[in-house]
Amino acid sequence: MQIRILTLTLLISLSGIFTVHAEIPEAEIPSLFRQTNSLYAQGKYAEAVEGYNAILQAGWESGPLYYNLANTYFKLNNLGRAILNYRKAWNLSPGDPEISKNLEYAREGLRDDIAALPLSVWARARRAVILQFPLGIWIGISAALYFLTIAWLIAALLIRPLRKKSPLILKWLGGCLAISVVISIMAYSFYRTPGAIILQPTVSVRYGPAETDAAAFKLHEGTEVKVVRKKDGWLQIALPDGESGWLTADSLGII
Repeated sequence: MQIRILTLTLLISLSGIFTVHAEIPEAEIPSLFRQTNSLYAQGKYAEAVEGYNAILQAGWESGPLYYNLANTYFKLNNLGRAILNYRKAWNLSPGDPEISKNLEYAREGLRDDIAALPLSVWARARRAVILQFPLGIWIGISAALYFLTIAWLIAALLIRPLRKKSPLILKWLGGCLAISVVISIMAYSFYRTPGAIILQPTVSVRYGPAETDAAAFKLHEGTEVKVVRKKDGWLQIALPDGESGWLTADSLGII
């Protein structure tokens, strides 16, 4: 399987040698994006990484941007950063099959095979619902339903013919609002524990947040973990199989 880059239909073109700018005007972002994709197509992967990162440092992010950056890191055989950026792309565009396919392909190169604890039927169903949309979309749906409910209530008070239909409509809107709020709360709980990717070839997970603490086990580049808490430049991480320990913050990339 060959990692593919998204086809872009941007109208602006830029020629010449790429230069990273600390601050990039908004109008130049599409042009810079197109030029960086051109660098990727030419096999200039190191320069393409600089281009995509320059756009991110300017405060811009999107699923396609992280996806293209992940493809570039994959070409550079940097598995950890490739998976990190595929995961960021997937978080922003969870329904994109191309991102999911390339993420799974990249994961085939992982050295760690960690079996997750089995999930209950309720946990699997809840996860499936939450992952239909990013957290921001669920919150947006709740907000839209809230304002729609208020708008209908005001309209029913002002327009007499609407009052007969109001009880049924308000029950329907209220039910939808309650469901969306519950899902938004579950989504927040799901996303508030950040995930992270191991970026170094091999790391020793320790029993405590200090180099003097004994090593519990080792992990390798690209493995995904959950960050439980932070302390003095160290992160306590948890694995899908229930194991946990401490790593230095610079050995991980937060999703």
